[in-house]
Amino acid sequence: MPQDPSSKLDWFDAATRRLRSVAEGLKAPENQELEEVKSRTLIVVRTRWILLLFVGLYCLLAGSFFYFSRFGFFLSPSQQVLLFAALSAVVSYNLLLQFGIERIACCFRFLNFLQIILDLVLVTVLIHTSGGAASWFWPVYLIVTIEAAFLIEERRDVWFVGLCGGALYGEILSLEYFGLVPNVRMPFVEQKLHHDPLYLVLTWLWVSLLNAAMVAIASYLMTVIRRETVAVRDGEERLSTFLDTANDLILSISPDGRVLYVNEAWQRTLGYSAEEAAAVSFFDIIHPSSREQCCSEFKRVFSGDALGPLEAVFTAKDGRLVIVEGNLTCSDSSGDSPVIWSICRDITDRKHAEEQLYRLAHHDTLTGLPNRILFMDRLQQAKALANRYQHQVAILFLDLDRFKIINDTLGHPIGDRLLQQVAHRIVGCVREVDTVARIGGDEFTIILVNVDNPEDVKKMGQKILKTLAAPFLIDTYELFVTTSIGVSLYPTDGESLDHLVKKADIAMYYAKGEGRNNVQFYSPRMDENADKRLLLETSLRKALDNREFRVYYQPKVDIVTKKITAMEALIRWEHPLLGLVSPGEFIPLAEETGLIIPIGEWVLRAACMQNRQWLRQGLPQMRVAVNLSGYQFQQKNLLETIRGILGETGLSADLLELEITESVIMQNPDFAVSVLNQLRDLGVHISIDDFGTGYSSLAHLKRFSVNTLKIDKSFVRDVEINSADAAITTAIIAMGNSLNLKVIAEGVETEGQLSFLSDNNCDEVQGYLFSTPMPADKVAGFMREYGGMVEAG
Repeated sequence: MPQDPSSKLDWFDAATRRLRSVAEGLKAPENQELEEVKSRTLIVVRTRWILLLFVGLYCLLAGSFFYFSRFGFFLSPSQQVLLFAALSAVVSYNLLLQFGIERIACCFRFLNFLQIILDLVLVTVLIHTSGGAASWFWPVYLIVTIEAAFLIEERRDVWFVGLCGGALYGEILSLEYFGLVPNVRMPFVEQKLHHDPLYLVLTWLWVSLLNAAMVAIASYLMTVIRRETVAVRDGEERLSTFLDTANDLILSISPDGRVLYVNEAWQRTLGYSAEEAAAVSFFDIIHPSSREQCCSEFKRVFSGDALGPLEAVFTAKDGRLVIVEGNLTCSDSSGDSPVIWSICRDITDRKHAEEQLYRLAHHDTLTGLPNRILFMDRLQQAKALANRYQHQVAILFLDLDRFKIINDTLGHPIGDRLLQQVAHRIVGCVREVDTVARIGGDEFTIILVNVDNPEDVKKMGQKILKTLAAPFLIDTYELFVTTSIGVSLYPTDGESLDHLVKKADIAMYYAKGEGRNNVQFYSPRMDENADKRLLLETSLRKALDNREFRVYYQPKVDIVTKKITAMEALIRWEHPLLGLVSPGEFIPLAEETGLIIPIGEWVLRAACMQNRQWLRQGLPQMRVAVNLSGYQFQQKNLLETIRGILGETGLSADLLELEITESVIMQNPDFAVSVLNQLRDLGVHISIDDFGTGYSSLAHLKRFSVNTLKIDKSFVRDVEINSADAAITTAIIAMGNSLNLKVIAEGVETEGQLSFLSDNNCDEVQGYLFSTPMPADKVAGFMREYGGMVEAG
């Protein structure tokens, strides 16, 4: 059957009172027993005062009535003295018990018997002075018997007291009968009754039997009461033990915030002892972040509202924050001030675990940035805000250029630390309202909110490129990283968030196709490139086995003698469906897929074999230049591969030229120095390609074992009309000359460009002005047509 809620609250209130007594140092069983005996004695003392009050009042009224009656006051002076002495004795030892109980607590058992015997003796005296056998004061014996049953636990002792009462009554009747003690004459009573044995025996027998009945009844009732008391005490003790051994935190609080009770789990968790908890306010223990909510919930529970589970934060004694979850219950059934009981559990570890799980589920473990899940959630929020305030949202998709090289050569620990530093720099470029996420590998995404002008997005992209351009120092390595950035805009480029991210991704790949390290905004025409890229990626894996690659050659010409110094090998892909595919379209794919390694080796072997064939055909000696991918350059077996190809083809090492881009060797300059020195010792000619677009300094150039600097065509294109490009080109030529390096300019298409380069002492040129890339079978004819002028470098 359901229990009455008020009974539960009474049970808790009883526990509170019990536990308060425990807190006051009464935990030992002997102390509890002593306290209970003391309490019973004080109850008897107070009861005796009440009885004395009524006896005194009765004596006063009876004496007054007799005094003014026809009988007059019949007590002799000696009897009055005896009556007064008896009453004074009762008052004296009652005062002694009330005010000296603490001093005589050690002998309570003896005192209980003594005061009961004294009560019996004094009652007997009062019976004698009030008529002896004719006195109606004998029922006080019954009261003393009840007192004995209340004070004395052993039933045989109570029977002994009852027998003493009967014996004393019989003794006083006997003494009066034999005249040893004069009896008091009472009005309305025949004097001869004091000398009638039958009357005296029957009176004594009646009083004794009633006293015995009272002993039996009082002993039985007190046994039952004591048994019930023990049961209640045991229940309270069990509750006390349960509360103190419970794992939950249990406390009782008054309306003004006083802590009335705390269990051991609460003390252990928060570091306060019960005494320390009672000395502080509950609202001081509550953390400020939860204080207002707790005060509000307190008011509700005081008003009788039913509350659900409540979370709060406590401040432990040592300053730790303890998060708890529990319920509040108000107890006011006793009519006293209401008391709040709180039963809660420590969920600090659970909360921390939940936060950790949430962070693991929504953040990248390496960089701490939001992951794809949280990124999409933030993007959804940014979309909602953009709709409300009529702004745009920009999505930037970043992919680090040639990051795989670092992982493959320096190891993943270095790569991971590089990613952490890259993430830190990117976060430093954006606003707090923006979001930077890492969605996998070396790919990052950015959400720019409150965008009014796409030009601002472009400036942000340029800022990121510039920030990442500075070298990264990791251990002893100085690393350089670039990134390609694709941008899509909401709502310009669509409504679907997934499609917007995909379009930013497409724009990023377009940026890679445009030479990397740049920012590209999505446009619909890029979708065609994306479809084409998918087709190329699928076909690329079979192209080498299907012999779809071709090598074209473009001559390098001495600017003074106009002699051909070398032929640069340029790979082309003859796709069965798309026709001739330029390297700019499939080389990035080859690098991403790792196919650049076998493709690069194939080109190197084909170029060496072709140069060897030209020599057999009687053509003059000239170098063949092969572009070396960054992934090839970082391979540990690069030297063995080159030696093997040279030995296989029979080509001399001095007739091989390797072109390595400036950005590749600057990714890890220390590593580059080591490899370039070994290539130089091998006799291979080294050229730095796309010079001017990277981060080379004069100090680095002095360390590199290179032969030629190749000026990027982006500077050569406008040397006639752009003063900045002209200045850069002039500076590169001067730098090369000062370091005794040959300088070659690529992309020469006009006589004006050639004239400018010649005037500034450039050594060699290459470009459409002399020849476009041509198949190998046309090189011999071109050289004969050109005049067969070849100068081996």
